[in-house]
Formats: sequence, C-alpha cells, structure tokens
Amino acid sequence: MNSSLLVEKIGEVLFRYYGLEGGLFRLGGENLNYRLSTATGEKYVLKIVGDNSTPESAELELNLLEHARNADFPVNLPFIIKNYSKQTETRIKLPALGPKRLRIISYIDGEMLENHSDISIDLLKSVGKSLALFDKAIEDFDHPAAHLGHDWELVHAGRQQKKMHFIEDPDLREQVAWAFDLWHQVRDCLADLPHQVIHGDANKENILVQGDSVVGLVDFGDACYNPRICELAVCLAYVMMDRDDPMDAAAVVIDAYTEEIELSEEELAVLFPLVCSRLAVSICMATSRKSENPENTNWFVSLEPAARLLRQLHEIDVQ
Repeated sequence: MNSSLLVEKIGEVLFRYYGLEGGLFRLGGENLNYRLSTATGEKYVLKIVGDNSTPESAELELNLLEHARNADFPVNLPFIIKNYSKQTETRIKLPALGPKRLRIISYIDGEMLENHSDISIDLLKSVGKSLALFDKAIEDFDHPAAHLGHDWELVHAGRQQKKMHFIEDPDLREQVAWAFDLWHQVRDCLADLPHQVIHGDANKENILVQGDSVVGLVDFGDACYNPRICELAVCLAYVMMDRDDPMDAAAVVIDAYTEEIELSEEELAVLFPLVCSRLAVSICMATSRKSENPENTNWFVSLEPAARLLRQLHEIDVQ
C-alpha cells in the first residue's frame, strides 16, 4: 500500500466533503485512524472503517455521545463532524484497500493513559469514578446497533477459543485455556446480571488524562449492550497490565467505581473470570493477526503485556 497515495486520496475527500485540509498523522492502534492538524491550529481524528463496522454504528455513536452530554457527564467527549450533506460518514475508495467509510471526530486534548509514566492511586480512582459516571449517564440509553454484536464482546468470549492454535508458547496456551474455562463457568449466569449499553473498550488508549484526573473518553466503536459488569472488567484488564501490584490497582478502580454504582455480589463474583477472559480474547486475536500479517505491529501491540498479566493472574489463582 502506497502511503503517499493513501494520504493524497484522504486529503481530496476531506476538502471536497468537509472543506478541511492540513497535515495527516497516522495514529497507533489496530484501525486506520489519522490525526488532522489544520493551518489554523484545529485538530480532528479521522476514522476509516470497512465492512466490519456497520453504517448504523455511526448513528449509535452519535446518539450515545449526545445522550451522555445531555446527562451532564463531566468528562470531555468527542463530537462527530458531519459532512456537507449532513451525513455522519462519507464513502471513500482507497488505493489497494477498496471502498471504506470516513468519519471525522473532534479532537480532545489530553495524554493517553497508556503513555502516562506514573499511574498514581489518585489517577486510578479517577478512572474508576469516571467510568462509573459514564455508565450512569447512559444507563437508560439504547440503540438497535448496540445489539448487533462484535468479536470483542465478553458475553461471547468463548467464540475466540478456536484461535488458540495460533499461540505457539505451550505454557501461555495452557493459561489461555484456563481463562476460557473460567468464562465457561460463569457464562450461564451473565444473562441474569444487570445489562445496559457500555463503552465496551475502556482501555488505556481510550482514556485521556491530565495529571491525576481523567479528562476525556474516546473511541466508542465497540459500544454494545452487555452485562454492566463487562465495562469494569474490560477496563481492569488493561489498567492492571505492566504493574507489579495488579490486584491492588484493580481494587482501587473497583472501589472508586462502586462509590458511584453499587454492584451486586453476583456481579463481583464474575469480575475476575471476565478480566481473565478479556485477556484470553486479546491474546487469541493478537496471535491470529500476527500470523496473518506479522509486519502490522499495531494489530498485536497488547500481546506481550496481556500475556504477562494473564500469567500473573494464573499464578494468583493457583496459589
């Protein structure tokens, strides 16, 4: 894929349908996303999606963000910028990639939690509280597209078990099997837990911070209708990575979350299995993608930290 031709084509569509032009910078992550910086200092995020993202997902994201803002969610949320035709997405045909859809989102200032050098106790508390306040803000929101399902949903974590053969390390494969076994033990009771639409991917790249406070929440492409506890489980799976004290860090986030939303004993009982399940899904997805395209490191950037954390949690469980 010729990156210069790709950027040139994106630039043409930006100017034609939005009246925007400026420098494009490729963002990290598994998706084809860019940051646009204009000559006047404005910044935007460009999301380019394909068949794995339905057109209805743009409407879901638009309505979800509006609902959260109307509920006075205190953390910054992005806006979707409509094109000249008042559409949330614009069709674009890219060199070597074929037909795609372009979505432009306002840029939020802040440092990704992923890049924060020192995640303090106060910041962990802010993460837990902010996530709970978001879930409270959208607890009465729903949309048909939130029920369509996707590969990362924890209620369907077992679907990714078929990818375990991509894991070459036999010890890691055994630990992933253990994690999926935990999921199978709790999956039948998930249907009886409180459900709502959730962000679905509150990882450290999607949480923006300044100092010891969360200032932004972004990327709602995995929003879905799931057991509410899945929101916290996904967040914990990433917050606990690369820490010497993963369980202590998790406890801080959980305490802060439950100060805003009371969780039942049944919800808390499935939290550890769901965290392990998310790690197992992440490892299976990453190893299969690495096998498919080992040059695209954005596809499996979380593989090693997820594997390290799963080993830690397995050791804790078997002790």
